[in-house]
Amino acid sequence: MSISLVQSGIIILVSVVLLVLIQWAIRRSSATKIGRWLGGLLQVVVVVAAALSLAMVWHLLPQRFLGLAEKYFIDGFTVSGVQVNPLHIVIAAVLLVILFRVIDRLVARLDSFLGIFALDSGARYSLVMLTKYVAIILSVAICLAIAGIPLGKFALIASALSVGVGFGLQTMVNNFVSGIILIFERPIKVGDWIKVGSAEGYVKKISIRYTLIMTFDRTEVFVPNSEIISGQVTNWMYSNSVLRLMLPFTVKHDADLPRVKEILVDVARKHPDVMQDDPSIIPPSALILDVNTNGVMVYLRVYIQDCNKSFNVQTDLRAAVVEALLANGVPLAHQQQDIHMVSSQLEPYPGLQAPSAAA
Repeated sequence: MSISLVQSGIIILVSVVLLVLIQWAIRRSSATKIGRWLGGLLQVVVVVAAALSLAMVWHLLPQRFLGLAEKYFIDGFTVSGVQVNPLHIVIAAVLLVILFRVIDRLVARLDSFLGIFALDSGARYSLVMLTKYVAIILSVAICLAIAGIPLGKFALIASALSVGVGFGLQTMVNNFVSGIILIFERPIKVGDWIKVGSAEGYVKKISIRYTLIMTFDRTEVFVPNSEIISGQVTNWMYSNSVLRLMLPFTVKHDADLPRVKEILVDVARKHPDVMQDDPSIIPPSALILDVNTNGVMVYLRVYIQDCNKSFNVQTDLRAAVVEALLANGVPLAHQQQDIHMVSSQLEPYPGLQAPSAAA
């Protein structure tokens, strides 16, 4: 009796610990729907295994059933020359869920640790993602070995997948390979301001299948990696974040153009984000690039160090230029439109009488 109580206590304790570990791994990790479903299935398996174990301890099951359970669940059975052990498979599945959670924690710690080194965010992200994928592959290989599934048997599966790639999986494999290329070659990095097709914004995430772009209106766009590798991508921050700004202003034809250019350059030089002392960068300048019926188009050309400040710098410069021009008596030109009135003898429409003079 006392031995049965001790065995029951051990079974209950082990089951509770396993359930808590599985639930902890699911809640604390960024598990997908498949991961949550697998975790729930493992919890059911643990509960059923605990119930059967308790029934075996207290001899509540027939001896024949116990023999079958020991033969097939513990000792395993052979299928097509492969030894299948359900107990080892359950242990491997539970271990895989726990390892995935541990990998998430270690990856987060690694990201924080690499932050103390002189690495840009893109290089740090690439190193962290490579470490994560290698750890996942090793974890899966270890769990497969524990489950007793030989890796050599996957050659047949790979052959079957090669047929599927030619039909329906070609796009998926293409995105996967493109994701590997993006991580190694790094044409774009997390935090870069890029434009792919109609999507423009900051790179928030580079996964194996897609790249997540956060647009300026806070919309998240998922771009397949194959489109980035095979298409045209504009990256404003690939080698540096320097950006040229061309701000147009229209003044009247009779305006003092040398004075206008001087005002624009003076305003630009007073802005703290405008580059002036870099010998490789053209200093602020004013250019006359167009003359039309509305007036003279004068462009203010400046370079800024950080393209992320582009919109704020443009706003500041436009407001300061308009204020400076008005303060110096240089009004901006307005769009003009000439209307010519042509007088002619109009004949009344047939069936209508012209209004009489008395009316």
